[in-house]
Amino acid sequence: MKGILIAIEGIDGAGNTTQAKLLAAWLRSKGLKVVLTKEPTHGPVGKLIRKRLRQGAASAYVDALLFAADRAEHVVKVIVPSLQESAIVITDRYVESSIAYQGAQGASEQWIENINSFAPKPDLTVVLDLDPKVALSRKRRVREVFEREDFLSRVREIFRRRALERGYALVDASPKKSLVQRNIRELVKPLLEARV
Repeated sequence: MKGILIAIEGIDGAGNTTQAKLLAAWLRSKGLKVVLTKEPTHGPVGKLIRKRLRQGAASAYVDALLFAADRAEHVVKVIVPSLQESAIVITDRYVESSIAYQGAQGASEQWIENINSFAPKPDLTVVLDLDPKVALSRKRRVREVFEREDFLSRVREIFRRRALERGYALVDASPKKSLVQRNIRELVKPLLEARV
């Protein structure tokens, strides 16, 4: 049985983390082996990224390289080994987040794709789509450098365009979380059926 890689993407406040956790719990309830992970990771590069975000540092190409470095370690240490063990890997953010966020900062999307070419392609990419005003109203903590409505509007447009261009699942994240989760599960079911 082969492993499955699912990436949950979307702007800050769209519910990526919540939906990734709910999906993992549902799959585990079916007795499936699930690895729930996220980016930036808690590794050394991931910690550096989090610190930069809190401090308000932002540079499109530096950020893209840092995220790619963090992802490289993530792929080698977590994603590939888990897929080799036939696990379902759910990652809360992945390559498309780098393309959308650093693309909105001004970096070339093609260049970002190139520096992330080592990363395995997800079997399913879910983009949670939400108006930035609504997304920011959901945030309770201190905002990071990327959490501004004008910036998130640009990020959202990149996510939406790429979802349409590449056939990613674009899921409305505005209903209550149980309904959003139901919609995500419907997208995952065919992957589970194909494994059997």
